[in-house]
Amino acid sequence: MKKILACLLTLCMMLALVALLGVSASAAEPVAEVTVNNNTTQFLTFNEAVNVAQRNPGSTLKLLRTYLAVDGMEIGGTYTLDLNACDLYPNAPLTISTGTLTIINSGTTRTSTIQPQKKQKDVTPIRIIYDGNLIIKGDAINVKANSYSSFSVQHLGTGKLYLAGKPFLKHGISANYAGTVIGNDGAAEAPTYYTGYKISVTPNWTLSDDTYVVTGALEGKFKVVNHDHSKFVQQYKDGNLGVVKIAYGTWVAVGVFFAAAAALLIYTIVRTANYKKRMKHYVVIPFLPALGFFTVRQIVFLAIAFATAVAMLILALVLRSKQNKAEAAAKAAKAAAGKKKPAPVAEETPVVEETPVVEEAPAVEEAPAVEEAPAVEETPAVEETPAVEETPVVEEAPVVEEAPVAEEAPGTVVNTTVEDSSATDSVVIAETDATGNVVYSTYKKSFTARMIQAPLDVQERYETLKNALLSYKKVNGRISWSYESFKSGRTQLAKFAIRGKTLCLFLAIDPATLTDSEYNITDVGSAKKYETVPCRLRLTSKRSVKWGLELIEMLATREGLVKNPKFEPQKYLAAHQTTDDLIAQGLIKKI
Repeated sequence: MKKILACLLTLCMMLALVALLGVSASAAEPVAEVTVNNNTTQFLTFNEAVNVAQRNPGSTLKLLRTYLAVDGMEIGGTYTLDLNACDLYPNAPLTISTGTLTIINSGTTRTSTIQPQKKQKDVTPIRIIYDGNLIIKGDAINVKANSYSSFSVQHLGTGKLYLAGKPFLKHGISANYAGTVIGNDGAAEAPTYYTGYKISVTPNWTLSDDTYVVTGALEGKFKVVNHDHSKFVQQYKDGNLGVVKIAYGTWVAVGVFFAAAAALLIYTIVRTANYKKRMKHYVVIPFLPALGFFTVRQIVFLAIAFATAVAMLILALVLRSKQNKAEAAAKAAKAAAGKKKPAPVAEETPVVEETPVVEEAPAVEEAPAVEEAPAVEETPAVEETPAVEETPVVEEAPVVEEAPVAEEAPGTVVNTTVEDSSATDSVVIAETDATGNVVYSTYKKSFTARMIQAPLDVQERYETLKNALLSYKKVNGRISWSYESFKSGRTQLAKFAIRGKTLCLFLAIDPATLTDSEYNITDVGSAKKYETVPCRLRLTSKRSVKWGLELIEMLATREGLVKNPKFEPQKYLAAHQTTDDLIAQGLIKKI
């Protein structure tokens, strides 16, 4: 038994010795290294490494492992702190008071974090004071606090805080002075801008009109919080985010609105009070019938008042519609005032029956309705007339207003485009029939026609994103009259459509999942034709095309689509064609 106990005691001592040696070896493992003029020295503590880097401007301090207990200390200086895919967990703020400290992350395996230890609540990880400058530059740096009552960075001094790339400052920035937060890396030439998620900036000074809170930033990347929303609104101007005073006219409009609502309430109460003697009960507020306090007379009165209000609204809309039509008809008549007065339709009908253009006769009967189209007033026939320039008949008639075409060639039909713009999906054309009458017909443009007449930059955006969609296996596109759709099997992926002058991309992505993202998208899922592709992106710039490519890649990942290695981008740019040519091809049709 004694021998067994002796063996066990010896074994325990050996294990303790091995553990002690392991702890010593771990404690001896270096925490960081400092490179000065290509000479690298390793250090066992973070404090020693910082002291050497501060004494050698231009040096690089590189973390070698995660440091769990960093004392609150001064880390300012003109050097680079490379987190190297490691983390820092300070137990008090890391202070920057002098020099320009640049924080980067050269590691590619994971995101580096600067966060107070879990037991430290309401501690700001980084604090800038005096004239210290800080540059946080990179795509894999996360600076956060342990409480929403604190900030990622507290800027208490007059130095500069530069942000570039996509660092994540979860709890925002607190700044004590204007003009100290910059949305780029401060480079004199070709600066790198901040492109990450929107960051909140809390100004701790008295705001005034045209005060800049963030300078040199891309629009939509920062927001101002903790300011008086009744006096100021935030606004970007020339790359700077600031606040401007709300105009007094806005408050006047709001006051008028509420005054009108109060007057309506008082009027309703007074009208109800007039029936007091004839009622068993009287209720001061006549807007709560669900409480059951109303008598039958009160309910009838409220029903009549509501029906009257609805009837007045409908009457106002009808009168407004008639007024708009009358104004449109007057403008159309004014636009055609210089033309020869057409002969009566009834006297010339036999001629129409003998000519091969009998199919166009209904257009003569519908002429009064077409004259009401407001598009005629916007683009007079004489100003554009692209079809007239291409027909030899008009070249023989020097005065277009007198319509000599009907006199020289009574058996022909000449089209004169009154509106030929890609801004709308319809076009109004003035036509001269075989009898010499001028009639106006409305034609509807197809998606293909609008793309052909679209500007070159719109076609280039369309070409880039269409190739991106078709670069995946089993994705096919189909062009219909109003849009172009893309499917993978039976799954709807995307649609192209033109709204006004803008090319729009509709994607099968839930807009709610992109609420806090940088993408400027719109939820159009309430419309039945877009319920399968509710996420709309307006393609108006190079940045929107970049967003479109990222969203397409996101959609492809979600749907499990695979890139086609044999895919070669195609050319979809089309030469501009006139409206008459597109009508002849059937790409623009009469409504």
